[in-house]
Amino acid sequence: MKYLYFFLFFLLWILTVATNFAQTPENNKIHEVSEQNGKDSISIWIKASQDKTLGDTQIKAYLDKAFKKAILENNDALQNTYFSKIAMSYLRINDSLSFRNVNKLSIALSSELKDSISLSNSYWDLGVFYSKYEVNDSAYFYYYQAQKVFEGLKKNYYSGRMLLNMAIVQADSKDYIGSEVTTIKAIELLKPLNNNKQLYRCYNNLGIIFNELKEYDKALVYHNKALSYQKKIETKNTFKPNTLNNIGVVFRNKKENENAIDYFQLALQEENLKDDNANLYAMLVDNLAYSRFKLKDTVGVKNLFITSLKIRDSIQDTSGVIVNKLHLAEFKATYKDTISALQWAAEAKDLAIQSKNHKNTLAALLLLSKLDVAKGHDYANQYIQLNDSLLHQERAIRNKFARIRFETNEFIEQNEELNVQNELLSERNKIILLISGVLGFLSILLYIFIRQRLKTAKLEQEQEQQIANQEIYNLMLSQQNEVDEGRRKEKKRISQELHDGVLGRLLGARLVLETYNDKTDEAAILKREKYLDELQGIEEDIRDVSHKLHEKALDADIGYVQLIENLLEKQCAVSGFTYEFKSDKNISWINIKGDLKMNLYRIIQESIQNINKYSKAKHVKVLFRSEENVLYLTVRDNGVGFNTNAKSKGIGLKNINSRVKDLNGKVTIESKHNKGTVLFVEIPY
Repeated sequence: MKYLYFFLFFLLWILTVATNFAQTPENNKIHEVSEQNGKDSISIWIKASQDKTLGDTQIKAYLDKAFKKAILENNDALQNTYFSKIAMSYLRINDSLSFRNVNKLSIALSSELKDSISLSNSYWDLGVFYSKYEVNDSAYFYYYQAQKVFEGLKKNYYSGRMLLNMAIVQADSKDYIGSEVTTIKAIELLKPLNNNKQLYRCYNNLGIIFNELKEYDKALVYHNKALSYQKKIETKNTFKPNTLNNIGVVFRNKKENENAIDYFQLALQEENLKDDNANLYAMLVDNLAYSRFKLKDTVGVKNLFITSLKIRDSIQDTSGVIVNKLHLAEFKATYKDTISALQWAAEAKDLAIQSKNHKNTLAALLLLSKLDVAKGHDYANQYIQLNDSLLHQERAIRNKFARIRFETNEFIEQNEELNVQNELLSERNKIILLISGVLGFLSILLYIFIRQRLKTAKLEQEQEQQIANQEIYNLMLSQQNEVDEGRRKEKKRISQELHDGVLGRLLGARLVLETYNDKTDEAAILKREKYLDELQGIEEDIRDVSHKLHEKALDADIGYVQLIENLLEKQCAVSGFTYEFKSDKNISWINIKGDLKMNLYRIIQESIQNINKYSKAKHVKVLFRSEENVLYLTVRDNGVGFNTNAKSKGIGLKNINSRVKDLNGKVTIESKHNKGTVLFVEIPY
């Protein structure tokens, strides 16, 4: 088998060389790789598809063969590995339909196998896919799903990379604050790992964010931080000229074009930059020309613009071509070549609209509104309408990012099915979808806000009611105390009068009678003893009454009980019933809160009013008792009773139930026809 592998790779190498050598359409045929009756042919076809010298058609043929073979694989784990590799290879050649089909199979199989690594990689691939087509909300969603899986597996490197990808998507959607927060989270994970490449990307993203926020000094700090990490990267890269270009752009935005030119020129001195990164090279040439143009240093500027434009056109850098044409339009307009300026600007606009590059479409419309006198008003209106629409979309996407972060347990697929031939979705449908999402999100926020306001208002009302109850009770108690105080004073006065006046006189009389002790006749002795016994009895009775009156005058715990007594007295006078009222001596009413006592007072008052209206009772019993920090109230009458199962409850009963509920208590009502009604209330305190 080993020798057969060598033979197959040797055959593949010969076929690849032959294909590269033959350039005519007749000879440009798909490579063939011998099939094996085994699993390894799948790996061979996947490996063959990674040859960068092959065309997309040839690569797709290898991948199609690999997929057809992989779909028959019996080993689920191995099959899932193949699916993951094949899906990513399809993505590299922009075969979106095949990628989505295989990726969907990989996600389903990974979920079934509980293969977290494969699942997170499939989510990662989907994030890359949607980023490529600038469907930022879906890209963010799948990067986020991958990040949560990596986070659960405690793979900080991959979790940090996903956070960085999310941050870049947020920055592209102009969610700069969100992007900053996410980037910092990525740095916190990556910094302990000393991964210089990813840390470079993090700080570079922060520099770009603060440049967009017009915080240029912060942007320069972060770009220089990125440069410090770039120096530690050992593999070959073009990060340094890229960051120098970004710093130059910051200085240009600060209107310090001399400094900007220095950085652009320094970046262009990088060896083999044009070959290694033609896109970046063309960008630097254009930026250099534009900064020189802004300084009115026009020598060779036009040639620089044209050079950059040709490079960008040759590598199909559509966005760069648009920028170049806009710069040429500005350049021509400055030197009064209005016709050429309008031509360049119009071409830039048409290309921006065609490629759905909204940022450059706005720039082209704004420039045309200044250049074209006849149509300037129309261009300005188009600019305003597009700008408003984009602002709305950006707000919607930012809201969606927030929703995605909070909806980790629900997989919401939007913009899922993609057909490359028909593109992703029409612009109109996307706008409708985004508007619906925003309206739904705002409706939820409004509902939560209103509900919270109602809860707050209800709580404030309850607090105010408690305060009012306390004040009412204090007022009633104060009035009762004034009455009681008058009674106590009167009782004390009577007590003192009895003690100091009557007792004093009686004592004097007793002393006089004692003088009869000198008389020894039998009649005087009998008379003296009779009067002495009688006076002593009176003295004891008066002293006992005096003490009892004085004790009651000093009893301060009868205020609330007296309030209930007064209520029952008034009501029985109105309705003609007799009453019986008892309060457990163990209840310390002084130590019970006024709000509780006020509500109990109202419950009794409401019960008596119901008795007066409907019961026709002749006798009412009210009883308070206490047991293990629970207060029990019973109100019993011998009236006509009522049906406790009736659906419609009177306002009085509703009020009683509401008050007991507010006190965290329990209420029970028992009633029988012509046998009266009993109200039981149980309240913890």
